[in-house]
Amino acid sequence: MQLADYLAINIFQFLLVFARLGVVFTMLPGFSAVYVSPRIRLIFALLVVVLVQPMVAGVLPAQPESPADMVWLVASEILIGGFLGALVQTIMAGLELAGQMIATATGITNALTDDPVTQQQSSIVIGLINMTAVTMMFVTDTHHFLLSAVVDSYNLMRPGLRLFTRDMLYTLGNLLDQAFYMGIKLSSPFLVFELVFQVTSGILARLSPQLNVFFVVMPGKIVLGLAILMVSLPTIILVFLRFMDNSLHGLLVPLQSAVPVR
Repeated sequence: MQLADYLAINIFQFLLVFARLGVVFTMLPGFSAVYVSPRIRLIFALLVVVLVQPMVAGVLPAQPESPADMVWLVASEILIGGFLGALVQTIMAGLELAGQMIATATGITNALTDDPVTQQQSSIVIGLINMTAVTMMFVTDTHHFLLSAVVDSYNLMRPGLRLFTRDMLYTLGNLLDQAFYMGIKLSSPFLVFELVFQVTSGILARLSPQLNVFFVVMPGKIVLGLAILMVSLPTIILVFLRFMDNSLHGLLVPLQSAVPVR
C-alpha cells in the first residue's frame, strides 16, 4: 500500500470505521483495561483505523445524503461494534466463572483484590487467572487474531445493510451457554477436590464431634487448593485460549473475497 493511499483517505469512511472499531477497543481485554491510559487507547484505535480503512473501503457504502440516514448508519456501526465486543467479553466471562468456582473450592473467596481486567473488586484467584490469560493472549499473538476477526467482520456484517439482530442475539446467547460450560469445565478438578474434601471433613466431624473440623482443615484446604491451581493453571489457560480461537473462528472471512457494495 502506497503513501498516497493513506493521504487520500475518505473522512466519512474513516469515521464510519472508527464508529465500529472504537467501540470494540473499549471492550477488548487488555486494551480496555483500567491500567491503559484512555489517551493511549484512543491513539492506538485511530492508528488501527488508518490501517484498516483502505482494506475495507470496498465494502463501505457511499456517504448518505440525508442526516437521518447518516445517523442510522453510524448507530448501526456502533451497535455492531458493541456486539463484537460483547462476544469477547462473554468469552472472558467463562474464565471469570471458572475463577469464582476455583476460589470457592479453595476457600479463599473472601480474599479480595482490585482486578484491573474486570475493573472491579473480585477474588484474588480471578485476578490471577485474568491477568495470566491476558498476558498469554499478547505473548501468543492472540490479540492479532482478535483484531483479524474484527476486520473480517466487515465481510459478514457490512455497513449499510440490514442488521440481523435475531442472528446476533442467537449467537450471543449460544456463546454465553458455551462460556458457562467452559467455566464449569475449567474448574472441574476443583469441583472434584471440593466434593472429596467436604466428604472427608464430614466423616471427621462424625468421628470426632468435639473437634472443630472447620478450624482444623481449612488451612489444609487452602494449601491443597493452591497446589492444584499451580499444577493446573497452564492447562486452564491453554484450554481457554483454544476455546477463544474456536469461538471467534466464524468471524474470519477473508476480505479478499468481499464484493464491493453497490
